[in-house]
Amino acid sequence: MWCDKNLRTFFLKTAFACVVSVLFYSGSAAANTAQDTQGILRQASPLGSSLIGLNANTIDGVIVTVADEPLLLSEFQRAVAVATQRSSRVSSQGQLTGGQLSPADAEIILEQLINQKILSLRVRELGLNLGEDELDSELKSFLQNQNISEEKFQEIIRAEGETIESHREEFRKQIETQRFIGRVIRPLVTVTEDQVRGFYMQQNADKDKTQLVKLRSLMIEIPSGLSNEEMQTKKRNIEAIRRDVDAGRPFVDLVQIYSEAKDAMKTKGMLPPKSLSELPEKLRSRLKGKASATVIGPIELGLSVFFFEYLGTELGDQKEYEKQRPQYEAKLLDLKFRERLDEYLRSERLKVKISRRDFKVSR
Repeated sequence: MWCDKNLRTFFLKTAFACVVSVLFYSGSAAANTAQDTQGILRQASPLGSSLIGLNANTIDGVIVTVADEPLLLSEFQRAVAVATQRSSRVSSQGQLTGGQLSPADAEIILEQLINQKILSLRVRELGLNLGEDELDSELKSFLQNQNISEEKFQEIIRAEGETIESHREEFRKQIETQRFIGRVIRPLVTVTEDQVRGFYMQQNADKDKTQLVKLRSLMIEIPSGLSNEEMQTKKRNIEAIRRDVDAGRPFVDLVQIYSEAKDAMKTKGMLPPKSLSELPEKLRSRLKGKASATVIGPIELGLSVFFFEYLGTELGDQKEYEKQRPQYEAKLLDLKFRERLDEYLRSERLKVKISRRDFKVSR
């Protein structure tokens, strides 16, 4: 419906982010990003719905109280209906009909509605309530941004079987919660350049050119034709390197003492960064899961024995990273935001008395 589409656009743009869990429905995931997840329950409100029969005349009752705040059956029914695009409904006895929503997923919806109530309580405590003049201004601005006249908006609301006042109140809640999140949650969410860079590399780990491996090498030559005495000397050196590595001696010192590479003293064993695919399989397989500063070896490659110190990775294409950085920073901030909001809600739920009447969802 035209009205539904435009009003839901608003919900997707607001910062009303009280949904933390991802709702999974049979056959598809109902949201993998914070925006999608928030959208589901933003739609689970009078402003975002176009339901028939779920209005002020619906037989109602309190199913949960959060402190002294009631959570009504009609609120839960609306959330279930909208989250499933009206394919599922729940009766006053908790019986699910239609669609494929499971009782477990319906319970998740109910839990998130409880989270909404908690946030509403905190809004009032901090005095972030919206005055009538402010509400008029915010609503007018929203309608202008959506290119909807006030007359058209009222016409749409009446066609939905809802009242203007109920929509104003829901709109007020959305803006107040947005203010609360901006004051309490957003200041807790920050990311550093190193975190963004690391997140970018993690998300692109399967792309060979995205990151380059940094290594320091120590080489012991084992040419053909060595005498028995020369071979024994090589073996003693390899064992000495092993012991020193196990003892935690700095690898760079061992390179300067033992390495037979011609440029070892100059480069201190540092190799040019290479993509994983460019490395020998013997080395590549042993790098998997290794932490930075790990020494790997001995590894026999050709006519030499090598020890390698793994020094982590670096970006393979700085220009590509800079191009995509804003996108990955936004994604990481979104993940951090959900984490902080989840932590906040779990903490607040321990402080608030939540009472639920004997109401069980079933099929």
